[in-house]
Amino acid sequence: MEMIEVARFERAGDVRRMLVGEEGEKIVVREELSGPSVLVAYGEERKALRVALGADAVSALLACIGFSRSEDSLWSFLSSERYDIVDLMDLCDRRGIPYEFSSSGSGGDCQFRPAEVS
Repeated sequence: MEMIEVARFERAGDVRRMLVGEEGEKIVVREELSGPSVLVAYGEERKALRVALGADAVSALLACIGFSRSEDSLWSFLSSERYDIVDLMDLCDRRGIPYEFSSSGSGGDCQFRPAEVS
């Protein structure tokens, strides 16, 4: 799957990248973290967090925040240093938008939470 880098933030040796791509009929948002803060927070040098949204979920999300590069859009949301992938999940939770979450780290740890479809 090809991912497009939407934003990259660097501060005090930490790097955070926000990426978007397609996986079948899903839109995938990936946040890649590395640096000293990641080691402190997760006990690993690198961590990747991933949210996958199905077609209906994407439609609901875009209805909330749009897609283009306007101020209130998915692109703007993901490219803002102010927001991270947890903020995206919080937004989806508030709006009842289902998503699949997974994470993996450089130490081999993995997490997976499938989307709950109502």
